[in-house]
Amino acid sequence: MSQKKTLYSILEDTVDAHHMLDGVGGVLVGFSGGADSSALLRTMHSLCQEKGIYLHALHVHHGIRGDEADRDAEFCRQECERMGVDFTLERADIPALAKQSGQGIEQTAREFRYQAFERCVLNDSRLNCIATAHNADDNAETVLFNLTRGSGSAGLCGIPPVRYQNAVRVIRPLLYVTKKEITDYCEKNGIQYIFDSTNDDRQYTRNYIRHEVMPLLERINPAFLDSVGRMTEHLTSEREYLDECVMRFVENESLGGGIPVCALNGAHRAVAARAVMLMFSKVSEETLEGVHVDAVLELARKGHEYSSLSLCGGVKAFVEDGTLFFGEPRKPEAIEFCRELSEGVNLFKDLGFALLVAPEGEISEDLQKDNETLKNIYKLSIHTSLNSDKINHVLSARSRRDGDSYVFGGMTRKLKKLYNDRAVPHRVRAVTPVICDREGIVWVPGFKAADRVRTCGKGTQIIYYCNEIVEDQYDK
Repeated sequence: MSQKKTLYSILEDTVDAHHMLDGVGGVLVGFSGGADSSALLRTMHSLCQEKGIYLHALHVHHGIRGDEADRDAEFCRQECERMGVDFTLERADIPALAKQSGQGIEQTAREFRYQAFERCVLNDSRLNCIATAHNADDNAETVLFNLTRGSGSAGLCGIPPVRYQNAVRVIRPLLYVTKKEITDYCEKNGIQYIFDSTNDDRQYTRNYIRHEVMPLLERINPAFLDSVGRMTEHLTSEREYLDECVMRFVENESLGGGIPVCALNGAHRAVAARAVMLMFSKVSEETLEGVHVDAVLELARKGHEYSSLSLCGGVKAFVEDGTLFFGEPRKPEAIEFCRELSEGVNLFKDLGFALLVAPEGEISEDLQKDNETLKNIYKLSIHTSLNSDKINHVLSARSRRDGDSYVFGGMTRKLKKLYNDRAVPHRVRAVTPVICDREGIVWVPGFKAADRVRTCGKGTQIIYYCNEIVEDQYDK
C-alpha cells in the first residue's frame, strides 16, 4: 500500500478491486461512533453521493457501559442528523444474552450486531449491502487470534474484504488502512469521534492482542501490518483456487448426495478436508472444527458400512453403500427371519450371510471346499463351538427380538445393551442372526456362547460368514 495515497483513494481502490458496490442500491454502515466507523461513514457518505447510492447508519447499544453507552448512541444520532444520513438505533442486553447462550461477551456482541445489520437490511427495500469499519489492525488481530487457536488457512486469511451473510453482501472498505491512518484522517478533516473505554480492557482477548502482542511484533518488524496484509491476500488467492478445485471434485464425485469413500480417501488431504466442510455446510449453518474434520476423514478411511459419527448441530456423518453422507442415517426396515439350521452350509443370500454347521474337528472334504468358497465370498468370519449334548432339539437362526437376552460369563446379558456398548449400527443388528435351540439363545455372532452350551466333550462348530459387520467391533 502506497503511503502517498490518501485514505479516500485507498478506499476507492479497495471498493473497485473487490467490486464491493456492484449492483448495490443502498448501503447500511455499522456506526459505533469510534474513529474507524466515523471515518467510514464520512467516506462512504461522499462515495455514495457520487454514485447515487442510498446510505443508512445503524448503531447498536450493547447495554454494557451504562451512561457512556447512552452518550455514544446520542452522539451517533446527532452526527447522522448533521450529515443528513438516516439513522437506526438497536438496543440489547449483551451480558444477559451471553449468560443465556453460554458464550463470551465479545462473541455474543458480534453475533447480535450482525443479526441487527441483517434485520435492518431485510426490513428496508432500499438496502442490499452492509459496510463495516474493519481495518488493517483488525485484520492482523484476527490472524493472530486464529493462529493461537490452531486455525487452518481459512483463519489465517484474516478478514475477507467481501463476504455474504444469508445472501446479504458485507463489505470492508477500510480493510487496507491502518488505525493510525484512520485517526490521522479524522484529525486532518475535523471528524469528531468518541472513545469506547472497553477498548482498553485487556480482559478481552482482542484488546490484549492489540495492546500487548502487536507492539512486540512491530518491534521485530515495523511493517508488520503491511506484511500481514500481503500474507492474507496471498493465502486468500491460494484458498480461492483450492476451493474451486474442491467444488469441481465434489461435483464430479458426488453420488446421491454423498461422496464415495474411495474417492475421498484417494484425494489429497487438503481437498478431502475441504470437501468434508463443503458437504457439511449444505446441511448445517455451524462450522466444523479441525478435530471434527479429522474424525470424519478417519470414518471415511475405515469405510465400515453403516458406521456413523455425531457432529455439531445434531448432524451425523455416516457411511452407507460405500458412500459418506451427512444428515440423519436412515433407519433400516425391520427384517424378520427364522430358519432351522442343518449340517453343512446354510446360505442366507437375501440377508448377506452364511452359517456353516459341522461337527468340531470333523469337517469333511466337501465341507472344507464349501468353507474355502465362503472365505472367498465374505470378508469376515466369526466362529464358536457348542456342546452338542447340551443343544436342546435343533438349532435355528432368527432375527433379533425385543427383550432378547442370554447368560454367558455367569451373567444375564441383554442383546440390546451388548450392541449399544459396541456401537453396532442398527442395519447390522437387523441382519445379524440370533442362534437358538428350543430353550432359547445359544450364541450371537460377535459375542460368547451361552454358558449352558459351553464346549465340554462332543462339540458342534458354527462359522458365521458376512460382509457387513465391522470387524474390530467383535470378539474373535
